[in-house]
Amino acid sequence: MKTPSPSLSRAVPTFAPAATEEPDPSRCLQVDMPPGGGEIELLDLPGERGVAIRPGDALVYDVLPVAGSGDRYAATAVALDLRLDDGTRLSTGTPAPRDQHGTPLDPAAQAADKRLWVDQWNRRTVDLAPWVGRRIDAVLAVVGATSEATTVFVGGVRVRQAPQRPDDLLGWVDTRRGTHSSDTFSRGNTAPVVSIPHGGVFGLPMTDASAGNWPYRHQMAAPTIQAFATSHIPSPWIGDRGVFQLMPSASATPPTDRDARALRFERDDEHAGPDRYEVELDGVSVVLTAARHAIGLRARSHGDSLSLVVDHLGEAADARWVVEGGVLRLDVLLRDGGDRPDHHVHAVIPDVVSHTLTHADGELRGSVTLAQTEADVIIGVSTIDADQARVNATTAGTVDDMLREAAAAWRRALSAVEVHDPDQVSPDALRSLAGSLGRVLTYPNAYDEPGPEGPRYRSPVDGELRPGSFSATHGFWDTYRTAWPLLGLLAPDRAGALADGFVQHFTDAGWVARWSAPGPVDCMTGTTSDTVFAGLAAQGVPFRLDEAYRSALHHATVPASDARVGRKGLRPGIFRGYVDTRVHEGMSWTLDNAINDASAARLALALLDQPDAQPGPSALSTTAVSTKIADADASAQIDRLTAEADYLARRALGYRSVFHRGLGFFLGRDEDGRWRVAEADFDPAEWGHDYTETNAWGTAFTAPHDGAGLAELHGGEVALGAALDAFFATPETADPALVGSYGFVIHEMSEARDVRMGMLGLSNQPAHHIPLTYCFAGRHDEAHRVVVEARDRLFVGSEIGQGYPGDEDNGEMSAWYLFAVLGLYPLVPGTGEMVLTPPLLPRVTLHPQGRDHPLEITAENAGAPYVREVRVDGQVWERVAVPADVLSSARHIAFVLSDEPTGWARDSRPTSISTELGLREPLRDLLVVEAGGVTDDRGDTVVALAAGEQVELALTEPAVVSLYTVTLAGEPAGLPAVPDPVVAAWRLEGVTADGTVVPLDVREETFDLACQTRPFRTRPDEGGGGAVVAVRLTALSQVELSQIEVFGPV
Repeated sequence: MKTPSPSLSRAVPTFAPAATEEPDPSRCLQVDMPPGGGEIELLDLPGERGVAIRPGDALVYDVLPVAGSGDRYAATAVALDLRLDDGTRLSTGTPAPRDQHGTPLDPAAQAADKRLWVDQWNRRTVDLAPWVGRRIDAVLAVVGATSEATTVFVGGVRVRQAPQRPDDLLGWVDTRRGTHSSDTFSRGNTAPVVSIPHGGVFGLPMTDASAGNWPYRHQMAAPTIQAFATSHIPSPWIGDRGVFQLMPSASATPPTDRDARALRFERDDEHAGPDRYEVELDGVSVVLTAARHAIGLRARSHGDSLSLVVDHLGEAADARWVVEGGVLRLDVLLRDGGDRPDHHVHAVIPDVVSHTLTHADGELRGSVTLAQTEADVIIGVSTIDADQARVNATTAGTVDDMLREAAAAWRRALSAVEVHDPDQVSPDALRSLAGSLGRVLTYPNAYDEPGPEGPRYRSPVDGELRPGSFSATHGFWDTYRTAWPLLGLLAPDRAGALADGFVQHFTDAGWVARWSAPGPVDCMTGTTSDTVFAGLAAQGVPFRLDEAYRSALHHATVPASDARVGRKGLRPGIFRGYVDTRVHEGMSWTLDNAINDASAARLALALLDQPDAQPGPSALSTTAVSTKIADADASAQIDRLTAEADYLARRALGYRSVFHRGLGFFLGRDEDGRWRVAEADFDPAEWGHDYTETNAWGTAFTAPHDGAGLAELHGGEVALGAALDAFFATPETADPALVGSYGFVIHEMSEARDVRMGMLGLSNQPAHHIPLTYCFAGRHDEAHRVVVEARDRLFVGSEIGQGYPGDEDNGEMSAWYLFAVLGLYPLVPGTGEMVLTPPLLPRVTLHPQGRDHPLEITAENAGAPYVREVRVDGQVWERVAVPADVLSSARHIAFVLSDEPTGWARDSRPTSISTELGLREPLRDLLVVEAGGVTDDRGDTVVALAAGEQVELALTEPAVVSLYTVTLAGEPAGLPAVPDPVVAAWRLEGVTADGTVVPLDVREETFDLACQTRPFRTRPDEGGGGAVVAVRLTALSQVELSQIEVFGPV
């Protein structure tokens, strides 16, 4: 029997889900290797054969290992080697060759390093300095010993000079990171936008001018551009809006068809910075930049003619133009449909000779021919009106003004992070650090525009023009974990202004959008703006804390009739303690509600902790009790905040109601309290159903606000650690049999599989806290090891448009990486506390904008995976986390890292709300549930009481009543939520076992909305502090009730 031998052929990959279609079949070589591995010379590379290696040269190649049918990652045991003119090999040289990540250029080492991704292109760069003067005789592909046949594609093999290193962080920002992606596999799913930090419009190059979701995709070969556009894209899954396009051409009569007008370019002739995008196209040079609400386009023809093709996405509901003095002024009203606002566009095009513009049936098409071979075009955009679009274009200045001011703005923003000795930091790390910081500083965006009397905006909810700042283009479920805590750390003033812009959503429409694009979008679970606001407050960020709290309370206590806002399933979930399976992903809503209730409670406590607050006696208050209240209004406000803080904090333990102790996983319950599936039918690896973009494994630790309580659910800290061990030992397979309710293998499944860290889908937000959950079990070394591996291994490929292991949503994935670089992580949401992790770099200084002193972070033995010692401002620090107040005053955090586990700070734990506030169990209504009344736990029954009428409600057992809720009858609030105050007065009494009636409370209260649930404290000083068997509510005015609940003490 003949032994199989390696073979080589010209071919392109048939399956590369993140990549675009290969336009040049001759670019790729297919290497087929039999089991056991081997090597083969790569023929047909005449450009490299005989080349003399010069100082500064590097070997660069792209490799795509094909996933194996048995061992999926067998083909990652691959490397290229060079045979030199003296007969030696690169692989046998001294020192041993290493790639840009420091990994030996050896097949076994490449496989063990796990930085090569299967079914995806991977670039490797090897410094050839030790071989200067030698000539290349041959290039060989070497595949290590494998148990099965393997296939590898190789392309782009060349020896080139190492590029010059940029002078500052702005030069390292490459906005193409994340564009080598698709809807089936994401390495970021970003777009290379130009803007100012948190600006109001983007400039966008488009490789596909028809796409409002994936407008620019990194092409490995023969890339083309079809348009340059205005954009507001937050994510491909949300889509773009307000897209007006221009495409330069060196022809006086250019084709207007999008494919026909596309122009080629070389990747080395493209620069994609956040302040400017610059490219040399076939026949035309283009520079793109942006101001707050305008973009600037500079086009220069390489020939005798210059023209601009005009195009757009959506409907051009109106288009008007005039040519005066050779200047064409074009006004377009773009309408994208659905809930998206109209966009007014004003374009100013100089030196116009002629045009072929036509407007019919909602389409504006044609081209504009220019008298000169170079032109600067300004495009203003507004959602207010056409006049405002003209103002925005005028105030933006010239293209040179925009370029200068955008670069200055980005340098100021990026200066918040100072990397010392950058020449000692690898290009890959600097590119990842700077690019990630750029993403964090891009979103959210300004939606308000300058007016004669200050900022103003047109409401995306009701279309009214209102004064004030308004933030938009943002999803809080995606960003609350890391992006906002990083903004609060690096740019407190900027973060506060952006937060105020989201508080304005509540002022505008009674809700803060869960996903703003710019109006509310029905997307994702949880009203996590509540947690963002709490975290910023804990960090000392200045913003409208009182209104932020009102929004959080509204989300927690008011049901919504519009699915785009509020908490789904809040009624009856608010009364039952969980959102049942009739609501899509109801269990995930329950978990997110608990996190956000904890944050809402922290906001209430923050208000109570303000210097002028004088709270009453609450187990949760962190301010000393005052013996004197200045006035009745202040006393009432304090009483209200104290009751609400008690109520919300205890609701924060609601996650426990959906934990199945027998299975050790969170699981949905139906409306009758039964588990969604029986134990025998439960598979934690199945996706969907109760779980948002994950499975039961990926949700098993979703209580980061109460890690101590989570440990108790799992059976203690040892058991929690064991559950995490099992999590990391169980591989995600992306098996089509496990798609669950999704019905197909979604991209998050594939990405989680290729993370190759068990069930850790760090490619998506629900997993981002999981490595640090080990800290709640006292196993900090394991947490640090996992974080360092993920940081160093998963954020690679930036040089070919990758850089992320999954979707980079509005800066969240970037912020996770940056925190891992800095040695900090905001594990406990809403607290401002940072868990300490091993930093990557020897020395970084943070210059928080808005703070009066910097924070220096240093690391001895930087990059090692374990912590040996930490000092904060010279004092030994032996706690795994640093509270917000300590971090805000600190000037120096010094780490000593170790290559081996140390057990550092093993006796300390991150904050947990249950231990911090002395909470023992979730809220449990003490009243007997009775259908058809105000204790039906549904809130569906209306019980009308005239003044003097009463209801008496039995408790399930004798108990002390310390807290109760009243829900008036009313329909769920709409969008906008229109305040409709209702005044109600009542007396609450307790009935003891011997029939004695004792006073508990007397109130006259105003409800902003009748459907709101409000908590109240009883008043034991009135004699009602003992156990009762029933409560009696007597109306002192006309009252329509839908639910009453009573609770015992904390």
